[in-house]
Amino acid sequence: MSRKEAVAGAREMMGLEADSVILPASERPLIRLALAVAGQWRMGPVGLGGMRPIALDMVAVDVTARWLGITPDARLLEGLAIIEREALKLMRKDQ
Repeated sequence: MSRKEAVAGAREMMGLEADSVILPASERPLIRLALAVAGQWRMGPVGLGGMRPIALDMVAVDVTARWLGITPDARLLEGLAIIEREALKLMRKDQ
C-alpha cells in the first residue's frame, strides 16, 4: 500500500473527511483567535461604490486576543497572516 493510500485509509477509519486537516494542539490559540475575529475585516473600495475586505483589523485582533487571554506575539501574527491571505483568496475567488 502506498503512503497516500495508507493516509486515506487511516482518515476513513478515524471518520475524517478526505479534505479535513488535523492541526497540532500548539495552534489552538491561533485557531481560537482566527475564529473570534472572522468578521473583523478592513474594507476597501472596489468599482463604483462597492467594498471588499482587504485585511484583518489588527486593532480588533489585538483586543480580541487579550480578551481571550492570548498574548499576541510574532508567531501568532505570522500564523494569522497565513490565515488572512488564504481567506482573502477564497473571498476574491468569485470576483
